[in-house]
Amino acid sequence: MSWPVERVPGWLALADGAEFSGNFVVPAGRGGEVEPRSAEVVFNTAMSGYQEVMTDPSYFGQMVCFSSAYVGNYGVNPHDDQSASIWLSAVLAPNYASTVSNFTATASLASRLFEGNAPLFVDLDTRRLVKRIRDAGALPGVLAADLDQARELLPLARGTDGQDLASAVSTHEVRRIPRLDGAIGEYGPLVVVDYGVKNTMVETLRGPWEVVVVPAATTAAEIRSFEPSALFLSNGPGDPGAMGWAVRELASLLGELPIAGICLGHQLLAQVAGARTFKLPFGHHGSNHPVRLGSSSRVAITAQNHNYAVDEESLSGSGNRFQVTHRNLFDGVVEGLSYPELRAFSVQYHPEASPGPHEARGYMAASLLAVLEGKGLEIAFG
Repeated sequence: MSWPVERVPGWLALADGAEFSGNFVVPAGRGGEVEPRSAEVVFNTAMSGYQEVMTDPSYFGQMVCFSSAYVGNYGVNPHDDQSASIWLSAVLAPNYASTVSNFTATASLASRLFEGNAPLFVDLDTRRLVKRIRDAGALPGVLAADLDQARELLPLARGTDGQDLASAVSTHEVRRIPRLDGAIGEYGPLVVVDYGVKNTMVETLRGPWEVVVVPAATTAAEIRSFEPSALFLSNGPGDPGAMGWAVRELASLLGELPIAGICLGHQLLAQVAGARTFKLPFGHHGSNHPVRLGSSSRVAITAQNHNYAVDEESLSGSGNRFQVTHRNLFDGVVEGLSYPELRAFSVQYHPEASPGPHEARGYMAASLLAVLEGKGLEIAFG
């Protein structure tokens, strides 16, 4: 299948002065004036999975540069969406394939991004761009058809520093997903606080409980009203240090009921227990990050998407309630924490993947079940 496209010349300008020429890709017959776009620029090393990335709310406020050779070669389909919207600000890539070689495709990448008002910018030197970000860190940038316009708008471009973006992507309504058919046992609801949760994460959390997805602004009192068996804190975009309101609400629940978290939820849980977070130079975005389980020889290849991490030095000053359970083997960043006496635990990576390897896909539901059965985290992490 082939969906014809047009190319419109344009420019990407970064806050450190670097500039990249390229082309905007739009469906044939839909060309015209290109609206400038500004956001933080990051890169993703996954070789596939562009559809899951662009519908992942955790990428809100960012332009994503894919380092793979092509995007668009297998099109898009509704099944792989991680939410109903496109959340990233733009897709940057070296090349675009207008011929789609996948029988499941129902539309082209260019048409889907065009409908979602997210520019597709290709034919730029992504190798130079990735190296620039690795050296300088994630940088604000501006995409525009005219270089002078990009330069003019650049002082207004912002990164994610100090920004609470989770509130912008969270659901506004309570959503209920029935317990998993055939699951052994029965527990009260698992309440999922939606800071930007992905569809696949919700699906992998299903078990002997009803999953109740609630807005990020849900108060501790409202969470208690569901009489939950446990609480799950989801992934999401932005700076966890800007979410003091969420930390305050969660503080009264820590120790009251089991709590699990991933990504942003991991960072918020650490803050509740007294730790600090910091911004990584260029973040972890990809599907090939090796994570080691404690001091064992067990390693899982994981999917990751985060710009911030837990400051390990701050753990020692928080009453020693922390146990580091997972560690990133690329740079040593804390990838998992447990609080045994509080029945709480969290991981920095994305166990549900999508895109990415499935080595840790069942980790969260199995761990929560082990805690609820009183078996302890040593079994859940074993």
